[in-house]
Amino acid sequence: MSGWFQKSGSPPDSSPESGKHDSAGKSAHQFREGLGDHLKARAELLSIETREAGEAVARKGSLAIAAVVFLFFAYALVLVTVVSLLGRWVESLSSQFSGLGWQLTALAAGFLHFLVALALFRKLKQKQELNLFEFTRAEFNKDREWLNQNKTSANENESSS
Repeated sequence: MSGWFQKSGSPPDSSPESGKHDSAGKSAHQFREGLGDHLKARAELLSIETREAGEAVARKGSLAIAAVVFLFFAYALVLVTVVSLLGRWVESLSSQFSGLGWQLTALAAGFLHFLVALALFRKLKQKQELNLFEFTRAEFNKDREWLNQNKTSANENESSS
């Protein structure tokens, strides 16, 4: 690397190894440029997959919100009408249910809506194969393998010298 620890006052080009230093400097510069390009590509890939992950989470969040909204409105609307209508019908069946028709009907409707809510939440919790950051992970694994391979070959070169 030209310019580093020059002990003599002679210009850097007068050394017989100056060609080596120039090519090493050029190689280091190319390595830095390649590394910069590589890191930019990895950052862009991470950005794309982060966006995709955000969309997947937003879809799941939308499903959860929709399930809760539908649960609320279903409970409110159906419970009022079903309790009223079935309560009258249950009371007309037998004198034993006199005055209890709407309570029994409300209990049955509440239980039914509870089962529907459980089904919706179960669907929400189902593990779907969300392969978040799959390409970034694959590229990082390739990089790790490449680094391990280069480290192994460098160690073999050092031991053979």
